[in-house]
Amino acid sequence: MITNVDAVTVFNGRTDKATRRKIYTPTVIRGVSYVEGKGSKVADNGVWSDDVQYKIRVPLIAVVQDNREYMRDLNYAKLDNEEAAKYWTIQKGDLVVRGEYAGDSPLLGEDEISAYAKEQGLDLIRVTEYADDTSGGSLYTRHWRIGGK
Repeated sequence: MITNVDAVTVFNGRTDKATRRKIYTPTVIRGVSYVEGKGSKVADNGVWSDDVQYKIRVPLIAVVQDNREYMRDLNYAKLDNEEAAKYWTIQKGDLVVRGEYAGDSPLLGEDEISAYAKEQGLDLIRVTEYADDTSGGSLYTRHWRIGGK
């Protein structure tokens, strides 16, 4: 698989058990394939709107921050803050930015991530689909696929 960006940061969301608030843990992943498709759509009433779609592929051999292991989203949601810092996952509603998150906070709210992306001039991608394609093919083609808008 050809990789074309140095890094992306995946912000994994889950509900904090103590505050009952949605929090996100950032994970920097290096050596990914990143494709951005820009277009436009016309609604039935004739109004044009932007249509931006992102496809990110994370190879099995990508370098993940702190050597975090991938965990299925249903299991990840059950973890406490300390345990969640040892893993990463992909699920609908997670957030992704191109590049390395430069902040030092291990837990963030969506408003903080939005402000960071805006301040840095980055597109904030919301995960709308994902697939685990790590079981078939050769070691060099196995990957996780992330689709977002």
